[in-house]
Amino acid sequence: MFLNFHLAVIIPERNRIDLLRVPLSDDLQKKLSTDWQGQYKDFVDEIQEIDFDPGYKPNDHERFCEFDYELPEWLANENSLSASNLDKIDNSEKQMDRIKGIVAFTRNEHNQELMLFQNFKSFRIIKTGSSLVLQGNTYTNIETPGFILDKKLSAIYNFTERKLLFHSFHNVNLFLPLFDYFRPASKDYIRRILNHERLAPEDPGPLATNPSRELRTRFAMLERSKVLDKFTALDIRWRSKEYGVPIQLSANKKKIVFPSDKSAAKKLLQFLNDEIFRGPITGDLYETNSKKKVDL
Repeated sequence: MFLNFHLAVIIPERNRIDLLRVPLSDDLQKKLSTDWQGQYKDFVDEIQEIDFDPGYKPNDHERFCEFDYELPEWLANENSLSASNLDKIDNSEKQMDRIKGIVAFTRNEHNQELMLFQNFKSFRIIKTGSSLVLQGNTYTNIETPGFILDKKLSAIYNFTERKLLFHSFHNVNLFLPLFDYFRPASKDYIRRILNHERLAPEDPGPLATNPSRELRTRFAMLERSKVLDKFTALDIRWRSKEYGVPIQLSANKKKIVFPSDKSAAKKLLQFLNDEIFRGPITGDLYETNSKKKVDL
């Protein structure tokens, strides 16, 4: 049973994050406490906790787990006892339009402080002038805006264990800072990676000038894996032959010529990040976003 349940919204401003309390009636507070306890059980029961890996898309029963996660300053000192002292959200649609996340402060039956998070999208806002409600036998327009909560959680933080559980980096990063754990490579960062002693870029300009998020992600994965530090250019080309990835070496055979063409660059990055595998029966090549190791 959840105790001392309070709800707040997360609103990023230009130079700060606003955490605003959602005032609840006693009846609604009890109902939401029960509903969110069910969502909590769905999120944590019979799951497998795994280390965060940007190259892996977790299955439905898996949750990324970060121990010793440091809450941001605007959230670090809040809990189910202090939440009632937060400034409350006003009833303006302009403020609601800026909501990025919902957080519930509560305690479980073991008296552990919890934060439960949901994502928030603008389509969940109930706006005046376009929403009808039934009063008696007649529909009428609502006089003040409101919003609809989701039916599932995006993340959970346990104060006692200092543990953050989440399923999607991109969803949770909208309202919680996760860049310390994974940051898609910036343009300058891509240039530094291309200057690695194992790489000889044909032309770093096209890749670093306007990289897609997909390429930025794969460059960050490459840097994190340290594969270029672990293997020589000859080792990598030898391993590539089985996967049909053409790799050209520099004249001294110590560097991999990194193509400027984005399609060829993507294929090379997929290979270097272990995102290509060959079917053991058919021999066909496949792309995968899962790098979970298999115990044989």
